[in-house]
Amino acid sequence: MRFALEPSRDVGLQHVLRNGIALLEHREMNQDRRRVLDGLLEIVSDADRGSGALREHGLTFALDERCAFERYSLFVRYLEDSVDDLPRRLSEARETLQLIGASGDVSRECAASVGDLLARLLGALERDRAFAPLATVRDVHYN
Repeated sequence: MRFALEPSRDVGLQHVLRNGIALLEHREMNQDRRRVLDGLLEIVSDADRGSGALREHGLTFALDERCAFERYSLFVRYLEDSVDDLPRRLSEARETLQLIGASGDVSRECAASVGDLLARLLGALERDRAFAPLATVRDVHYN
C-alpha cells in the first residue's frame, strides 16, 4: 500500500537527494550509490519526459503517464521561480546522470549543475516542511 505524502514530508525522497548530491561531489560508485543513481535517474527521467509531453501539449499525458507528470510537477512546484529554463536543466540532468551511470566520466561543471538542481530542490522541500503547520491530534485518523 502506498501512502500519499506531501513531498516535503517524504523522508525517502530527501535521502535520495542528499545521497545523490554526495554521489555527484565524490563520485565513489558502490552498490548502494548505484541504487541512489538509479533512483535519481528514474526521478529526473520521468520529470524530463513529463516536461516534453507538456511542451507538446499532450493533454492526456497526465492520465496516461501519471508518475512522470507528478515528478515534473514536483520540480515545477518547488523550482519554477528559482531555476531558469527548468525543462532544459532537467534534460541536462538526465543526460549527465546517464553518463555517470554508464562511464562515470562527466565534467565537473555538468556534475555541479545537476548537484545545484538537486540542492535547490532539497532546500525547497526542507523550507516547505519547516514552515508547514504540524498536524493536530484531531487531524490524525486511525483506522
